[in-house]
Amino acid sequence: MTLGALLLVIVSAFIHATWNMISKRSRGGIEYVLIVGGFAALVWAPVGLWVLLAGNAVDPGTSLAVALPCVLVSTVFHGAYFTCLQKGYSIGDMSLVYPLARGTGPLLSTALAMLLYGERPSVTALAGAALIGSGAFLLARSSSTHAKNQHEDSSQDASEPTPSSGIHTAVGWGLLTGLFIAGYTIWDKFVLSGVGVNPLFLEWGTTVGRVLLLGPALLLPVRRRQVVIQAYPGLWKTALLVAILSPLSYMMALTALKISPVSYVAPLREISILIGTLFGSRLLGEGDPQSKRLRTIAASAMALGVAALALG
Repeated sequence: MTLGALLLVIVSAFIHATWNMISKRSRGGIEYVLIVGGFAALVWAPVGLWVLLAGNAVDPGTSLAVALPCVLVSTVFHGAYFTCLQKGYSIGDMSLVYPLARGTGPLLSTALAMLLYGERPSVTALAGAALIGSGAFLLARSSSTHAKNQHEDSSQDASEPTPSSGIHTAVGWGLLTGLFIAGYTIWDKFVLSGVGVNPLFLEWGTTVGRVLLLGPALLLPVRRRQVVIQAYPGLWKTALLVAILSPLSYMMALTALKISPVSYVAPLREISILIGTLFGSRLLGEGDPQSKRLRTIAASAMALGVAALALG
């Protein structure tokens, strides 16, 4: 893995964790996904249109007629990912949902890349991926333990749902999000390297596609349109920030993915878990002093894993 690709993924991971923290704070639902998509489609339109009009949307020898259906499939994967992620954030802590999603997805991506693309990462790189994955699940475990202890200490009415059910539901959404992360990572690698689509055009195209898919479902029915209209004043500021940062982060990751194997890029992106968990505990107040030991071990494992990937 080249130094340039390594730096792209690391900076991308920091930006990714930042927009996820902003998204968690918004507490928005499916309407938030639409608002973010609408802003992103507009903000990044100059880039997408410039790439398209300059004739750089696809590599030489590839036609737009072939590329656009591939972008549509990416749109479905990313739309499902955003929806599941936001649903998880509406139920559980960022420091629980984020590590599960980001930890599960890249590990599945690495396994699928070896199976489907014949990638053969070095033993050092595989060890690094394993260390990063182990650190991710340690972070998730520490967050889950904190949530359970916190709820056990608080009194609840018998009529209220049990705290553990909420935790388990958040875990489920986190794992489902990870599944879609694996799906879009493997598919986007094919679209980039196999079909020959420009990373900038792919990200902008999936954003526009997401708005076109969600827009009619959320804006045509009167009741749903009213929900979006009522939610907009309280969501537009954070939505605009996410609309700038989310595509930027993924464009950087896509650029690295175009020139590097999935089995290197996908695990390395997991360092965003460490950043995201720190954001959740320090800035969102989701931390627990008892979980510091696990998080220290997890952070050390992930740091060693990143070093192994860089060397491998």
